Amino acid sequence: MSEKERILHQILTATQTGTIVCRLAKELGIPTYEAFRRFFTSKTYAKFRIPGSIMSMLSDSAIVQEYLSE
Repeated sequence: MSEKERILHQILTATQTGTIVCRLAKELGIPTYEAFRRFFTSKTYAKFRIPGSIMSMLSDSAIVQEYLSE
């Protein structure tokens, strides 16, 4: 993966992480900061951050469901 591709991946996953965290907060009925803390320390997030992984290519709702089933 080139440096440009790596930076683009980081930008896209950072943006998508915000959307996922907001969905988790709403789904779980918890504050956004708590949803972020939980997601950030999850196995789902670890898989999501790997460039080229299947998890990084899923929709926000699919990632939320993956996290909830973790």
